[in-house]
Amino acid sequence: MSIYLLCRYDEEHEYPDDWTFGGADGNDPRADPRWQPTIYSYLDDHLVSVHTTITPLCDEEALDEFTKVSSFGDLHPVYLEVKRPDGTSEVLPFRYLESEDTIYPIAEPSDG
Repeated sequence: MSIYLLCRYDEEHEYPDDWTFGGADGNDPRADPRWQPTIYSYLDDHLVSVHTTITPLCDEEALDEFTKVSSFGDLHPVYLEVKRPDGTSEVLPFRYLESEDTIYPIAEPSDG
């Protein structure tokens, strides 16, 4: 069996039914000793990491934090690299435009 929690980004997250939750609202999955964080690295336009965090609970939250990261000073984040607990990594297909404080999808190449 599993427990499903809906996060504020309308994403559903699945946990084992014996998972321990904590935090002020009792819904924070990081209270369980089995929790393994995802590592989020904000990259500049040269793909150099300018900020790394394990705080977001999901990719949608990490994308939403571009505004916060860009406010830290002269960082200028553009891309988001994700390193999953299973060891896989990817750069999410989005580009942050700081001047507009907007995230744009990166177009997929077409076959033709």
